[in-house]
Amino acid sequence: MKKIILIGDSLTAGWGLPEGQNWSDSLASEFIDYQFINKGIPGDTTTGMLSRFQQQVIAQKPDIVVIFGGLNDLNWHGSINDVASNYNAMIAQAQYHNIAPVVMITSAIDPVTALPMFGQQQDVVDQIRHAVNTLSTVHAKKLEVMYGNGPNAIEIVDIYQAFEAYAAEHGYPSLYQADGIHLSEQGASLIFKQLKPVIATRSR
Repeated sequence: MKKIILIGDSLTAGWGLPEGQNWSDSLASEFIDYQFINKGIPGDTTTGMLSRFQQQVIAQKPDIVVIFGGLNDLNWHGSINDVASNYNAMIAQAQYHNIAPVVMITSAIDPVTALPMFGQQQDVVDQIRHAVNTLSTVHAKKLEVMYGNGPNAIEIVDIYQAFEAYAAEHGYPSLYQADGIHLSEQGASLIFKQLKPVIATRSR
């Protein structure tokens, strides 16, 4: 049985979602021949993820690791360059140990309903959204250039762009819980749909 570890924050842990409704649960139901291990910790940053990567990922010897984080770094005024650097370190470790890395570019936040969480400061919300956009449009491409070759080449799943495309047609609120940050069941379902074909291809 192949082993897939999912490392991230509350968006991986499924914070606030009904039991069985997280995207990780949908993957486990879809790919019944694979073992999915959810290592999402609410509130974690990519720095925290990197600090536990050796013990919770490398030492477990999975076939695939799904890396999904960064929003907490940015919510707490972290540097986008630090997020990219932590991604680099986790990807390099995974590839060195013959683990296929799948990197999900984090969703942003609802530009309206998330405002109360940031003291109604529109400029702060805009800065966070801009930083995630930069992670998607600039840093993700750099990661592909650096780690996109070989049998364990990186796979990028851009959740930010998927959410933006969905929101352009249907609006943001259906993707998030009331705080405008954490995933709704619809948001989790959209992540599952984006990740499903990648896991199917990598698991062959």
